Amino acid sequence: MLHFNLEEPVRLLWFGEFISPEKGWRHLTRRLFEYEMMVVTEGELYIADADREYRVRAGEYLIMSPTRLQHGTRECRCRFYWMHFRASAMPVSLSLPPVGSYKSREAVEGLAALLLSSEAEEPRSFKSRYLATALLIELAGGGSEEKERLLPREALCASVKEYITFHRFSDIKVRDIAEGLGYHEKYLSAVFHKTEGVTLKRYLIGARLAEAKRLLSETDYTVAEVAYFLNFESPHNFSRFFKTETGISAGEFRKQAAQKA
Repeated sequence: MLHFNLEEPVRLLWFGEFISPEKGWRHLTRRLFEYEMMVVTEGELYIADADREYRVRAGEYLIMSPTRLQHGTRECRCRFYWMHFRASAMPVSLSLPPVGSYKSREAVEGLAALLLSSEAEEPRSFKSRYLATALLIELAGGGSEEKERLLPREALCASVKEYITFHRFSDIKVRDIAEGLGYHEKYLSAVFHKTEGVTLKRYLIGARLAEAKRLLSETDYTVAEVAYFLNFESPHNFSRFFKTETGISAGEFRKQAAQKA
């Protein structure tokens, strides 16, 4: 099984669709430094890594881990979406086999089309990263089977986290989450605190802070722009929030992150 931490979106490197020539095509030989996902929609793909050969048919996917030797094993005709990405493995929030079939071609191709369009507009944008993450989740079955195995309160908390993830650029409050999910605010807060060991308000703050850190360390946006993206009332309010939570200014955090990179 492959294990990914999707508490934040995957780091998308490249995404595209490939249609093999009619004759004589074989996957190239190279070293793979990151994960590569291949979702076959037509034909069959014959490919191997340093340890194993794969035959991936239409309706199936392959996620190849970094390997010193990726190569085609025979000539083939096929059509597939391909995506190179990086994602941390721990703590695990999604697990799926490296080879498997996907349930809905329409869902997969719909997400892929949106991702292709997003990449054409702005490569490796926030939108693209979320769409790439959604595509992985769809390959894993959309997460529905996993949720069904959870206890009711754990499933509710998973829904809360999903809601926060997809509204992370909004200044949402606990009452907004309760209204969005159809629960009483006090009940939702109590269940989340009891199940997760942290108050929902504190979790919200942590999620917003994590996104702020990511923007400061991975982009060239100014502090004022980061404040704008995260819907703070003003750059001053954002700067005060950041220093209160971390003990250092946003500018100092960015310098330290750059030194560690």
